[in-house]
Amino acid sequence: MKVRFWGVRGSFVAAGGEFARYGGNTACVEVTEDDRRLVIDLGTGAIALGRALLAAGAEKRPLTVLLSHTHVDHIQGFPFFAPAFHPKSRISVYGPRGAGKKIDVVLDESLNPDYSPLYSLKNLSAKFEFHNLGEEPFSIQDFHVTAAPLPHGRIDSWGFRIAGNGGTVAYMCDVGYVDGIPTPGAIDLAREADLVIHDTTFGPEDWRSHQRWGHASWEHALAVAERAGARRLALFHHAPDRTDEEVDRFVALARAAAPRGLSVIGAMEGDDGVQLLGE
Repeated sequence: MKVRFWGVRGSFVAAGGEFARYGGNTACVEVTEDDRRLVIDLGTGAIALGRALLAAGAEKRPLTVLLSHTHVDHIQGFPFFAPAFHPKSRISVYGPRGAGKKIDVVLDESLNPDYSPLYSLKNLSAKFEFHNLGEEPFSIQDFHVTAAPLPHGRIDSWGFRIAGNGGTVAYMCDVGYVDGIPTPGAIDLAREADLVIHDTTFGPEDWRSHQRWGHASWEHALAVAERAGARRLALFHHAPDRTDEEVDRFVALARAAAPRGLSVIGAMEGDDGVQLLGE
């Protein structure tokens, strides 16, 4: 199993040389194993991913998208996701109900003429299937997926545990724990995972003044990975004004505090990704 980061920022795109190394696009992660593929979140990183998929002829195989929630930075790449415009594409989207609305309704409204010239999902060429997330595990293309709601301010953001033949990855983005104490649900998702991808919008100092924002610090991410017995932690959802040097500092601090057996990386766009097993 391989994980590749196409978008690593939160809230809005970060532009400029200070953000070039880690990348400035909003959240989008690709999980592959053999010729099977899952995409998690459709931030602006999905634009480059979509182009790469069509260039590789991936429209010939079914594609599954998991949406953690529908805040704009997690779906803003959707209207520009190239497979959505290919008539041979078959795309299944799993996502939570937004404000009581089904996921297809939320995405359709995001394309209404006040926001987009596309007007409606009906104007996209791909064949879509939509599924509302629940807490029962399910299987997609031989991936076994567990989804669970995690606290994100006044709403929930869903975390995912994805298990394949080549490893297990846990994805927990836009997560903020009450008093900084990780929830049992988060630890369960990360249990003995080969890779935990976790929100690290804040450092410990600035998190204290932003506790109601629904995001975590690298200390919280480290606590989840350590308590879960995970192998590797990727600091993710970097604040849009967090420079490359500042992310480097977070990574160094987390590495120094990590227990033996837990490695720490900073999620970075444009590299070859993270190979979970068989390295």
